[in-house]
Amino acid sequence: MMTIVKTLNNNIVLVRDDQGTEKVLFGTGIGFKKKRGDMVDETLISKIFTPNEEEQHSHKIDNYTPEVLSIAAKIIDIGEAELNQKFGTGLLFSLADHLTFSLNNSVENENPIKWEIPHLYYKEYQIGKQALALIQQELAVQLLPEEAAFIALHFVNGQIDQSNMADTLQITEVIKKIVKIVQTLYGTVLDKTTADYSRFITHIRYFIMRQKNKKTSLKMDEQIRELIQERYMKSYACGLLIKDMLDRDYHWKISEDELVYLVIHIERITTK
Repeated sequence: MMTIVKTLNNNIVLVRDDQGTEKVLFGTGIGFKKKRGDMVDETLISKIFTPNEEEQHSHKIDNYTPEVLSIAAKIIDIGEAELNQKFGTGLLFSLADHLTFSLNNSVENENPIKWEIPHLYYKEYQIGKQALALIQQELAVQLLPEEAAFIALHFVNGQIDQSNMADTLQITEVIKKIVKIVQTLYGTVLDKTTADYSRFITHIRYFIMRQKNKKTSLKMDEQIRELIQERYMKSYACGLLIKDMLDRDYHWKISEDELVYLVIHIERITTK
């Protein structure tokens, strides 16, 4: 059972459940003629966001217009369908923050990483482009094309546990260097539109987060490790170049087990 705390518009309400937990509910007509203390018609709920305690304190629902919250939720729907993944309240608030700023500021962002995002994060960038079309359709506002890249970054960030935007920007920088090493050594351009490339980038993201957090959870049988080193010599050489780069540029010490797992993914993406 949930009761209304605040009606934002006909389709968005802030509620409190039996345990006293605040939730943001979306649904057509869910807030129509509703006032504080009224019961929620749960059959009208299309989406629920449950802010954690930190989010409740740092992201007040009053900071956002209903239009921004609504468009952010719809963009998340697009992202969940495209990426086959569910996202929490953190993404709702980070997107709402970004859109609130972007809709009120048309200054071009000079961050050079924006040019890399379409190439490194193909699927997420497509979500960003769909988001811009949705914003123009529903709010009659045409944001700068580069905004697609920054919206994409929010979805990249949302896929990595316990990360923030600063982590995501560094991860993107490292991924760019790793992809460049692979493409240079193999004299090829990786096809960013494929599922294999998406899996490769996903592995690299978690690989980088383990280095940043100094976690070494991956273990491999020594005989298998030796077999991979012998069988995939070129990919192993590529892995060593990446290992040297990470040591030189970030002072990360890559274990042999981590290196071999990376080699497997390099072999897979270059063979395909």
